[in-house]
Amino acid sequence: MTQKRQATSITQVAAAAQVSIQTVSNAINYPDRVKPETRQRVLQAIQALDYTPNLAARRLRSIHTTSVAVRIDSNAVTESGARGLYAGFIQDEFVYQLTAAGERRGVKVVAYTAEDSEQEITQLKRLVNSRDADGIVLTSTVENDPRLDVLASMRVPFLSFGRPWGAENLYSPEHAWVDVDGGFGTAAATRMLWARGARRIAFIGWVMHRTVPGRMQSTAEDRRVGWVKALRELNPAFTAMTARKWEVLGEESVAKGREGARRLLSQHPDVEAIVCASDTLALGALLETTSAARSDVIICGFDNSPVSKEFGFSSIDQNLDQVADAALDVLTSVTSRVRRPTDQGQAEVAHVLLQPQLIER
Repeated sequence: MTQKRQATSITQVAAAAQVSIQTVSNAINYPDRVKPETRQRVLQAIQALDYTPNLAARRLRSIHTTSVAVRIDSNAVTESGARGLYAGFIQDEFVYQLTAAGERRGVKVVAYTAEDSEQEITQLKRLVNSRDADGIVLTSTVENDPRLDVLASMRVPFLSFGRPWGAENLYSPEHAWVDVDGGFGTAAATRMLWARGARRIAFIGWVMHRTVPGRMQSTAEDRRVGWVKALRELNPAFTAMTARKWEVLGEESVAKGREGARRLLSQHPDVEAIVCASDTLALGALLETTSAARSDVIICGFDNSPVSKEFGFSSIDQNLDQVADAALDVLTSVTSRVRRPTDQGQAEVAHVLLQPQLIER
């Protein structure tokens, strides 16, 4: 009786070629990422060991995505962990724009719900294994997000709406993302207020939890940094110490926006404008300044939600239609990556950072 020969593994190929497993994968799926001499060595090892690549491992490169799954979360919370007045507005709008973009491209958008990450992982496995979805868009990613490893092991094309803040390699090609440059937005708001004549411009934002020194950690920090950088450019006397005196960081709620504005008015009676990290905080600041008979203080929010339109204050629009289009560009391209020009020609990238738009009112 002939004994069935055990299949060669990718680990054995990597050892024979004296390269990493990732290099073997790249040589098979993304040959342009590997030096010609390295790829030749890998191919020789593959031939010598009679290795047959797993077709599933080439899914990211060859699949034509026709259905994309995204979570609908009725309990959406902000990064600070609190439920703001419009905490779910951005996610709801994003899902709508993703669905509209899918209809234009002939891509079906499958919505699913989950109460927590464990239940979501179960849902993701079901959607992929049943072939109800051949691409995934993640929202509300967190540091060390367990969903990422699960999807990577399943070899399904996926990306997140939002950067994996705190990750050791924010620009790893293994984790595609599309995000909005919050710092660009708050910087634009600050410059707009300066152009209107305001010189004493304060900031109300979210509490930041830094776990790794020297590394950008969150959307909260991203939006704060935009305000700081713009003021430093406009006023050389503005320092890090000055920033701490003119900012209030707290949770996401109208009440906290009011509290922050109250503190700023008390500590800085000459404050002329306030940049806020969200429209929820901006509404609170507007209500407080109005209550204090300080309608001269200009308020600017972030997200351009219905509340900013209703109360008539300036805000930053994330252009979620563009975000949705970019997300599908990544997932439906032949290689599941967007390509951009480089000095060496064309290079594959898995990250798209879009600029938001300032809406003045």
